[in-house]
Amino acid sequence: NRYGIVRTYFALMVTMLLGGLWHGANWTFVVWGGLHGLYLWVERFFRERRGGAETHTGSGWSGVAYALFTYMLVNIAWVFFRSGTFNKAWHMLQSMFGQVSDGKALLTSLALIKVAVVIPVMLLTHWLMRGTSVLEVAHRMRWWGLGLVWAAMILLLVWAQDSGSSFIYFQF
Repeated sequence: NRYGIVRTYFALMVTMLLGGLWHGANWTFVVWGGLHGLYLWVERFFRERRGGAETHTGSGWSGVAYALFTYMLVNIAWVFFRSGTFNKAWHMLQSMFGQVSDGKALLTSLALIKVAVVIPVMLLTHWLMRGTSVLEVAHRMRWWGLGLVWAAMILLLVWAQDSGSSFIYFQF
């Protein structure tokens, strides 16, 4: 019934807004949660219109296009998560879409190299693992191999941070 659908959408949005607020007492975190809630809301809306079929199913290039579109939307939401103010978020979004008039780079050359390497590797890994779960892969690995993977991920996470900032969950 319609009331149940509205209630479900409302609960979804409230949950995501509270999830944003949980991450920090700043409106940018609430916008981050709200954008994720909006994205889930739209995805569910279209899934229900297709009779409950998954919207991300697609073979070949349509699946790649859907994955890249989803990745782009999530990146837009993360701008608000990482920005201390809406002004900084707007400036970053303008820069992402090539609309910065002063021409000043917001990222260093090293940061651009990290992005150019990490993003394709991450997307390729996700694409190759789309038919399995991380737990399945972990259960098939030997203990020492799994330990090396975890150690590498932790080291890369620490090394990827700029000198003036620490990983957000290390700040608690």
